[in-house]
Amino acid sequence: MQKERMKKVDKKKASAWIQYGIIAAATISLGVAGGIIMKRKFGGEEITYSGFDPETFKADSKALLKEYEANPKKDFTAPELVNIAQEKYRNCENCYSIQVGLAKTVVDQSIRNFQIKKGDKWFEESISKSKMVAVGNRYYQEKDGVSFYKGDATSEESATFTKDNVTNYKPNDFKKDWGKTLDEIFIYIISNKTVNLSECKTEKKGSNIRVTLSLDPAIATYYYKIQMKTMSNLAGLPTFEYVKQIYTFDAKMTLLHCKTEEKYKASMLGVTAEITNYIDTYYHADKSIKIPDLNQKVSYSLEGEKKYE
Repeated sequence: MQKERMKKVDKKKASAWIQYGIIAAATISLGVAGGIIMKRKFGGEEITYSGFDPETFKADSKALLKEYEANPKKDFTAPELVNIAQEKYRNCENCYSIQVGLAKTVVDQSIRNFQIKKGDKWFEESISKSKMVAVGNRYYQEKDGVSFYKGDATSEESATFTKDNVTNYKPNDFKKDWGKTLDEIFIYIISNKTVNLSECKTEKKGSNIRVTLSLDPAIATYYYKIQMKTMSNLAGLPTFEYVKQIYTFDAKMTLLHCKTEEKYKASMLGVTAEITNYIDTYYHADKSIKIPDLNQKVSYSLEGEKKYE
């Protein structure tokens, strides 16, 4: 009897550890035309894609920005406005963003992400930490490739890395494994085809513009799922129930902030975790900061950041 109780306790511990592993990796990042096959029930079997080409669901953000610059008073849809703001941000010679969030499941887990563009060089750091898990990743990209360093989080906002724990990628290989290269910056597929237009809205908030999006949980998250699967060695692609985002940009379409709430399930070694992320990302267009050396810290302080609803 005592042995049976011990076995049950051990199974619970193992299950908890696996769930922590899923959270750490996953947080760090319809039946429609195009040959997509999926099982729609949230928490059901793994979504699979057959003959699916995600490129056909992307908006032409470069063309949209050009169109906006020629006629800024045109009545653009909510996802078109987001693409215009994202493309304008992507075109900055220098920019950076700070992301702070929380993953809620069996335990609360912190989420931190820092991105920098400085000319033709890019940097990204992701840190996720709880009482049970400490994960830190850094990525450095130049024209010829991406270097990925896997480290250990020492706190919610710092991690240590070693030069020998590195994987070097060609850009196309990195995108295949991680969903996007650093210069693409944004990982969700946002277009008129990948949102629920009836649930999207655009409104004025003082001198700013606020756009609310309800993303299609299967299509818009496609590259994000690839990133999550690689990072945590998941059994399959995560299953999303919903993704809601609120973007804020100024009257000149300069991207300022994005608030994301998303709920999904991910499985590893037969254990499934249900996770809800709450994430705020603050964007700084045309602002230059130095790309840090491997063990040089970045600051996640939000002091001076404007508060957004």
